[in-house]
Amino acid sequence: MTWHVFIKELKDSMRDRKTIMLSVMLPILFNIGLLFFMEKIIMDDSVEQVNVAVEQNTDKLVLDWLEELDEIEIVSTDNPVHLVEEGEALVAISADENFSLKLENNEIPEVIVQADPTSTKGGSTQDLIANTLALKQQEYIQQYLVESNIDPTSLEPFKINIKSMSEGDDTSLYLISIFAQLIIVLAVLMGGLPAANDLFAGEKERKTMEALLMTPVNRLHIIIGKWLAISTLSMVSGIFSVITFIIGVNVFTENLADALQLDENIGFFTISLLVGIIFFALLISSLQMLISLMANNLKEAQNYISPITTLAMVPYFILIGVSANELSTMHFLIPFLNIYALIKQLIYGIYDTTSILLVAGSSAAFICLTFFIAYAMFMKSKWVLGKS
Repeated sequence: MTWHVFIKELKDSMRDRKTIMLSVMLPILFNIGLLFFMEKIIMDDSVEQVNVAVEQNTDKLVLDWLEELDEIEIVSTDNPVHLVEEGEALVAISADENFSLKLENNEIPEVIVQADPTSTKGGSTQDLIANTLALKQQEYIQQYLVESNIDPTSLEPFKINIKSMSEGDDTSLYLISIFAQLIIVLAVLMGGLPAANDLFAGEKERKTMEALLMTPVNRLHIIIGKWLAISTLSMVSGIFSVITFIIGVNVFTENLADALQLDENIGFFTISLLVGIIFFALLISSLQMLISLMANNLKEAQNYISPITTLAMVPYFILIGVSANELSTMHFLIPFLNIYALIKQLIYGIYDTTSILLVAGSSAAFICLTFFIAYAMFMKSKWVLGKS
């Protein structure tokens, strides 16, 4: 009997255009748009020139140093700071008069590099110029020591060599991990949402719930059938999201495909992700079902679920600054947090069966708890029929 209820509710939900849009079309469009944004905008390494305002009487030596930078376009002016304030340049530079002469006389000339601290581009350009000037400063120190018959290495007691732990493209992999978590989890969250609202709060509002309860079907079969219908839509949405994401990365991008490198492990990657999606869909559907039962109509259900959906994004922000190697058993035991942790781990090529089992086990425990509460509410007329 549960199967018949499940099929009926699934067919009814699929007739709704909003369900098709949220479960199928939205993940596809969202993934394509996001991949295009990452590949063409974020990963675009072409040089974009920015205007840098330089004081008119700046020494030629300083100008020569600045002209070595392809990223900047020098704009000569008598008031560099004013040009930045007017938005016509990102950085203002002024240097001491007779900069070269002071340098030759072993005096300490000054270069002032100013930028608006609220501007990301301005800050990056300021750092670029400061680093370039620092390199020139080191060259002069080296030259001075050699001319003074002092070995420059004698003033360098040790070297600092900063290297990445990963041999691949860290930036691309990081971007894939944060965006993959976002689009997959959102797809599952949104996929079954219209059905969850409609199958409980909607039926209460339309007064069709009473007719359903008058049938000889046991309430347990009814609630399981509705729950499986909502879960199926969430799973379909999540699976569509994963499929379009993997195809999109491998077909439409170069930098992201090189970083992800799924060729050898695509089987384990896909199965692990599907297990995570299935359990997360069952979990979020049971929670959405419980919230929908608490509401008396569709509008009330939407008001209740919106903040809960926002709260579900909190673990995403918690894990943004956590590397895949820092993930512990606790990350895979906490519901909601565990799906984000699993996706991040898989993106970074860590394939651990124990993590998958922890995600499945902890999610199953929370599913049982929320489903039991929802079933207890469904057995009472107060919740199942609403205020009417």
